Amino acid sequence: MERKYEILIVFFSLIMIISFAGFYSSYISKFPRFNEFQNLIHIHFFAFSCWLFLIVIQPILIMRKKFKLHRQLGKFSYLLASILVLTIILLTKEKFIREFDEFPSDAAMTAYIAFVDISSFSIFYLIALFKKSNVRWHVAFIIAATLIVLNPGLSRLLNQITMGLGILTAVLIPFLLPGIILIIEKIKYRRKILKSPYFLIIIIWSIEILLFITIPPTEFWKNITLALANFLT
Repeated sequence: MERKYEILIVFFSLIMIISFAGFYSSYISKFPRFNEFQNLIHIHFFAFSCWLFLIVIQPILIMRKKFKLHRQLGKFSYLLASILVLTIILLTKEKFIREFDEFPSDAAMTAYIAFVDISSFSIFYLIALFKKSNVRWHVAFIIAATLIVLNPGLSRLLNQITMGLGILTAVLIPFLLPGIILIIEKIKYRRKILKSPYFLIIIIWSIEILLFITIPPTEFWKNITLALANFLT
């Protein structure tokens, strides 16, 4: 069991490093000239950073049998998750308004990407909370929620190498990682695939991506974004 927590610590640490690397050029490197950013961005980055540190600390606390502190910090994640969702909504609103007059199709896609990120993160996080007494399911859905948190930083990092590589990777990672764990569990522990939390993660993400492919080009979504633009402006 201790070996599994060690793997989690390394995995979450890697996610933290990749995420901060992705935001280095656009945000972190500006220190101490942070006054060029609005406070909303600082709040979002602070909550984002706290989430990353928290997921590294939590398995360390379990290994050291600090269960009470682990539970207390887990409750702090309620606030972090709420701030992350709220700041994504507010930042998306600002970007949507800026884009809509000149590039309405880009604005529509911006709104839908935010919808996918918020809904995926929220679903995965809520399932993790609901299943907190089941360690395997709880950890699986914390991993899934964190993969959504990873996407912005990873996308920025990979787009510096090849434009478009970031969005492709952001789509594939929530398939690949749960898929690999699913195969390992099946081979090593003989666990049933259909009853695995990682199988459910793949199903949920598949639905999200299917909707992402089909909904944004439709008249239905265009009408929603037009109504949203009229409401916001």
